[in-house]
Amino acid sequence: MNETVVIVNPTAGGGRAGRFWDRMRPLAETLSAISVVMPSDASASRRAVAEALASGCRRVVAVGGDGTAHLVANALLSGGGEGTIMGIVPAGTGSDLARALGIPRAPAAALRQALAGSSVLVDAGLCDGPASRFAFVNIASAGISGLVDEAVNAMPGRGRTAFLRATLAALRRYRCVPVRVSLDDREWYEGPLFLLAVANGTTFGKGMRVAPGARLDDGLFDVVAVGEVSGWELVVRLPQVYLGRHLHARPVRHARARRVRLEPLAPLPPLDVDGETYPSGPLDFTVAPGALRIAASPFVHALEGESR
Repeated sequence: MNETVVIVNPTAGGGRAGRFWDRMRPLAETLSAISVVMPSDASASRRAVAEALASGCRRVVAVGGDGTAHLVANALLSGGGEGTIMGIVPAGTGSDLARALGIPRAPAAALRQALAGSSVLVDAGLCDGPASRFAFVNIASAGISGLVDEAVNAMPGRGRTAFLRATLAALRRYRCVPVRVSLDDREWYEGPLFLLAVANGTTFGKGMRVAPGARLDDGLFDVVAVGEVSGWELVVRLPQVYLGRHLHARPVRHARARRVRLEPLAPLPPLDVDGETYPSGPLDFTVAPGALRIAASPFVHALEGESR
C-alpha cells in the first residue's frame, strides 16, 4: 500500500463528496502516490484505517464532512497512529473542523494541503461514560444540538441551509433538561440546560461560532453552557451565535478547563460530536494535548480579531 491513503465518504454532504472526488482525483494523483478507499460504512472505514496503519502508511486523508474526519481521527487515536499525518479535504455539509484549522475553502488548495502540506499538532478530546466512549477533534455538545444533528443526518439532499433549517425545527421541539456540570473537579453549573458545548474548535452547525476564542492546541477546552432561554430570546440570540457575540448574554456561562464532568438529572437527547450523534448520559471529558498531527498551516492565534 502507498504511504498515503485517501478515505473517501461518497455519501457525505448528501453525495457531494463523491462527486467532488470524481472531479479532483486526477489532480490528487499528480500530487502524491495514493491508495483510495471508498468504505461502505463506518466499520469498513475503521478497518481501512487500521489496514493502512498496519501497512506502514504515513498519511491518511479524509475526504468528506466533519463525520468522516471524526471517524478517521478516532481510528488513528485508537489504532496506534502516532506520527501519522491526517489530511482533511472538506466536502460535507458543515465542515466546521476545516474552518477551525484554516484549511483552504478552494478544493484544489485543500487537496494540496491534505496530500502534501506540512502539519501541526492538535489536541483531541476524550470522552468516557457508561453509554459512550469516543474521541473528538472539534466540539462535543449536549442539549438541543443532538436534535439538530439527527435532523440534518436524516435529510437526503442537505444543501447550504440544512443546519439552519434543522436548528429552527429543533428549537420548536426541545425542552431544557436539568444537569450538573463540573470543571476540573469543581462544581460549575447546575440547572436547566439548553446547550453545553465542550469545545476544542470554534464553530459547529456550519459556522455557528459557539466558542469564538477556542484554540486547537492550548491543552484546554472552552466550555459554554446556555441555561433556559425564552422564545423571544432565541430569536435575538441565534444571530449572535453566528457572530460569536453571545458569551456575555444573560443565560450563557463560559470557562476553560482540562476536564469536564456532565451529569444529566433527567434524560438528555443524543450528544452532538463532530457532527455525529452518540448516546448521552453521565460523561467525563478530558483533553489529550497534541494527540493528532493534522495537515494544516501553523495556527495564527487571535483568530479573526479574537484575543485571549
